[in-house]
Amino acid sequence: MSDTTPAKGSPEEMQSAHAWLEEVADLLGLDRQESRSYVGDVLKLTSAVAHNRSRPAAPVTAFLIGLAAGRSDLDPSQILGDVTARAGDTGAAGRTEK
Repeated sequence: MSDTTPAKGSPEEMQSAHAWLEEVADLLGLDRQESRSYVGDVLKLTSAVAHNRSRPAAPVTAFLIGLAAGRSDLDPSQILGDVTARAGDTGAAGRTEK
């Protein structure tokens, strides 16, 4: 870990994450507050996918949700909720890797 990298789980790490997300929101022309409002739901989604389906699929799933939301009139919160629920349902597909 370099001297500029905040410790994992520290308040500084969260500040760094939020600063990065604001920078990306600005770059993409998105409202910072709206973008920030999805952070908790996206983290729940990626956790559910990583723990119940496939760790490498977690960030790609988040990307696909963003792509779908951007190409449709669907509510991003609804899409996040639906996919998170599906990711947590391990009865049919189950976890594919450890």
